[in-house]
Amino acid sequence: MKKILIVLSLFLSITAISQNVIKGPYLLYPGNNSEMTVMWQTNTSGTSVIYWGTTLYYGDSSVVSEYGTDHQFKYTIQGLDPGQKYYYKVEIGNTVKTGSFITAPEANAGDVTFYIYGDTRSHPEVQNTVTGRILTEINNDPASQTFCLITGDCVKHGRTESDWQNQFFNTAYSNNETLKSMVPFIIARGNHENYDANYYNGYATVFYKYWPYDFASNSTNGDDMYQSIDYGPVHIAVVDQYDNGSYDPARLSSAQLMWLQNDLANSCKTWKFILLHEPGWSAKYTSLREHGNNTDVQQNIQPLCIQNNVKAVFGGHNHYYAHCEVDSVHHFTLGGGGAPLYTPSHTSGGVIVYAEKTYHFMKLQIQGDNAVLTAIRPDGSVVETINLHMPTSGLAEKPEENVSVYPNPSNGIFNMQISGDLLNSEMFISDVAGHQLFRKKIASVMETINLSDFGKGIYIVTLKTGRKNIQKKIIIK
Repeated sequence: MKKILIVLSLFLSITAISQNVIKGPYLLYPGNNSEMTVMWQTNTSGTSVIYWGTTLYYGDSSVVSEYGTDHQFKYTIQGLDPGQKYYYKVEIGNTVKTGSFITAPEANAGDVTFYIYGDTRSHPEVQNTVTGRILTEINNDPASQTFCLITGDCVKHGRTESDWQNQFFNTAYSNNETLKSMVPFIIARGNHENYDANYYNGYATVFYKYWPYDFASNSTNGDDMYQSIDYGPVHIAVVDQYDNGSYDPARLSSAQLMWLQNDLANSCKTWKFILLHEPGWSAKYTSLREHGNNTDVQQNIQPLCIQNNVKAVFGGHNHYYAHCEVDSVHHFTLGGGGAPLYTPSHTSGGVIVYAEKTYHFMKLQIQGDNAVLTAIRPDGSVVETINLHMPTSGLAEKPEENVSVYPNPSNGIFNMQISGDLLNSEMFISDVAGHQLFRKKIASVMETINLSDFGKGIYIVTLKTGRKNIQKKIIIK
């Protein structure tokens, strides 16, 4: 009997030692301020125990069983207080992994800070320098331990398991692992998430396996992967430019575009942003090494930004930093997370405010009506700082309340009716690429605009009054 107990003890000991964590723990944001989801994966079967609390003494715990067919674990901690820091640890055999997080603030919170970067594929060692600097920012600004937006292309071949293990979840790079254990990642599907080892496109099934978000489409097969989240004063729409097999060119399906329109229109948050992979405007000019601008963003998403007061769109795809501004909407290329860098062929001029070949991330700080967006290199130096202002009272009327343009669509002849306080404002008409085509001072509350010489398409009417800009989309059929 004694020998049997010794053998059993040795067996359990060997089993515990052989069960190792190969991914995580890492965080998913469940979409509300009283929960947080913790995920991890081991190399063999077994159970785990998770502990959590507001101090390192923890206090609450739960035994967690694996789910699926590949030794994955997921546990959503519930009943948490908004805006509170929590500590957690996961025990797997003889291994203990620790982390912490801050729950989302109250819905009426006015301030929040978060981070954005992307295109981390192929070089986790470079990504480790980017995430190391983000960790320094969080250490210096503890309230910024909130969440990270990722613009896609996490790995080189997204449908290959080994790429996720060797690149995005490589445990040898401690900064990458620590950051994922401290803030939830919200990721837009990139084109590389669709590739197998031979670069054939398909559904991003492995991506969904490790990032099982609650998508608006209820998709669980690695397609139609779009969603939106609210976090304090912020609303973020995450779009999937490859839904329904739209790989080349990348575009939103009609169903997703309708969802996006309704999602933005129905949000009452002060600050609205869009996260995607392929930017509508980047810094491409003549270089063959760069990806071109995405016309679907220009023609379909940009008008929704104008209509719904979306201040910024975050993308990646090109491996550099670029900042473009079109009709007061800022389009950022944040592709400096670790992939081999490209050289922007057009660094300023036109819609391009600034572009640079550099690894980087963005820190976005919101305080009430004001936001500061800072692009930062891994050494802590600043690439660019952008200040935005969003009036939350008095000047936040919807354009349709004081401007009416009809018929719309038309053959090029439009009637525009305005309220009296908009008299003497300047009117500009531009195409979706941001090129100004027409200018006029408004001298009457009823004006006829003759654009019959313009080609068919979407145009933007902008009224500049000195205290605010009002924009309307018009269509010439």
